Amino acid sequence: MLTTLAGASATPTLRSQQQCNGTTPTAGFAGKIGRTAEDSTPSRLPETLPRDGAPNILYIVLDDTGFSDLHCYGSEVSTPHIDALASGGVLFNNFHSKAICSPTRASLLTGRNSHAVGMKELAIEDQGYPHSRGRISPSAATVAEILSDNGYSAYGVGKWHLTPRSDMVPSGSREHWPLQKGFHRWYGFLSGWTDQYRPNLIEDNHAVETPKDPGYHFSVDIVDQAIKMMGDHVAADAKKPFFQYIAFGAMHAPIQVPKPYIEKYAGAFDKGWDRIREERHQRQLALGVIPHGTELPPRNPGDPAWVDLSDEERRVFARFMAAYAGFLEHTDEQVGRVVAFLKEKNLFENTLIFLLSDNGGAPEAGVRGGFRRPYGDQTTVREMAAALDELGSAATQPLYPRPWAMVSDTPFRFYKLWPYRGGVQTSFIASWPAGIRQHGLRTQFADVIDITPTALDIAGVAAPSTFRGVCQLPMHGASLRLVLEDPSAPSPRDTQYFELWGSRSIYHRGWKAVGIHTPGRPFAEDRWELYHVENDFSESRNIASENPERLETLKALWWAEAEKNGALPLLEAPRGRSGTYSQAIRDDTKK
Repeated sequence: MLTTLAGASATPTLRSQQQCNGTTPTAGFAGKIGRTAEDSTPSRLPETLPRDGAPNILYIVLDDTGFSDLHCYGSEVSTPHIDALASGGVLFNNFHSKAICSPTRASLLTGRNSHAVGMKELAIEDQGYPHSRGRISPSAATVAEILSDNGYSAYGVGKWHLTPRSDMVPSGSREHWPLQKGFHRWYGFLSGWTDQYRPNLIEDNHAVETPKDPGYHFSVDIVDQAIKMMGDHVAADAKKPFFQYIAFGAMHAPIQVPKPYIEKYAGAFDKGWDRIREERHQRQLALGVIPHGTELPPRNPGDPAWVDLSDEERRVFARFMAAYAGFLEHTDEQVGRVVAFLKEKNLFENTLIFLLSDNGGAPEAGVRGGFRRPYGDQTTVREMAAALDELGSAATQPLYPRPWAMVSDTPFRFYKLWPYRGGVQTSFIASWPAGIRQHGLRTQFADVIDITPTALDIAGVAAPSTFRGVCQLPMHGASLRLVLEDPSAPSPRDTQYFELWGSRSIYHRGWKAVGIHTPGRPFAEDRWELYHVENDFSESRNIASENPERLETLKALWWAEAEKNGALPLLEAPRGRSGTYSQAIRDDTKK
């Protein structure tokens, strides 16, 4: 019989139905209470303090940013501030996400696998099973909650995407808003994406008016707010550490950035997605961020060759990528502003910074892209060409054509939503000048669930077995502290499962099995592939037919890990949710 994880699946009991044996106003008081103060002994509440020298902790999350997009990972885009974090810290080339927004964020903030905490997929609604509640279970306290109970102050800005849609209204519950998940202050938006010029904003527990400044941009705004939060904190108590969470709306659609940033890259992508991808691959090899001999897989099924496009299509589609590059450089500048603030306040040396992306490049706009809207846009290429100067402005909400997502994920196949490395493997950079002495590349296997255990380890904080009366799931991730300190340290874990909308994969000791589910077909008919990723970094050679016993062993291991982590039952995406994923599956099965 399949089991569920304790604390992760139970239907909440109504408070009015809960049993209580009663207590007194003085229960637990350690002093003595008499009739007057003269015959009484006070006892003050204990104050929880962090360990001496505990670092500040900063999570920076980029959205829909593929493995190769940052300059230090092989891109032609200028990202000097992020590159500086990498060169002065460590850069991982074997780091994994959950291939989509909400599950990655839930795993990042809790240190647990997303199914186990109720976030199987997007935080939209309760689908009726423990793994798909669309909210984080109380049995998985967030890093903000844990650190806040151990002497830290916790602040957050940007994208949340961990609240069910029914609660994103004035009358909705605030139980799953950021402040109820451990943050002392919050400024940003609740949903999966928002307009960068006209965002739907909340501050703490209430909505705020959309800014009307004609020069407004969301990325600038949230960094302004983060700097203010950290500045106010330092001014009030410079010795107390803080946890700051900065989750950019960038690089998620809509791709919106001031025109000068786009113009800087005018003509840079005219050679097209096939050539740009080849150049990134060669640059990655030269930089050493991918192993020598890594193959570049062929173009994904259903994606057209650049040479087969019309002149008009090439002109329009190149402009999309110029806008994306400008958007990324603009985001890098905001990261630079945060680092500059930390250095100005003499905080940078003892601030632990983790910078990552939540998944690979975004394919949802299909092969033509979205112009007026990122998803389901009906604007023709001719209409795009006529209004091309507006791309990236407040008049458009664009998302690039799907083949650019494969460029984003160079040297991997496929994109966001997929269990291949193109979906799950992303950039990950760690900076901590006071603690990381050996800089450079780290090749050890790591997953987003390992970040919070690492932060707690370095902060000297133990994960609680109970939190505010609720029994807690164990941390599923493991600390990467030794890996940060020593490039030759072993990976702290050797197994990790993945699943989204029925497609799944599992990594185990240098091998990876991938099961692709075709929507509408029985799960028993799923196509399974096998890759020896230790020797085949880009998953270019499916060797399932040559290793049937190993494949069966990994498939059995997937089922065991899925049951252990509450990832069952397998479910397809609700109607309309998977977008171009379903179409790409159909394209792929035509091979």
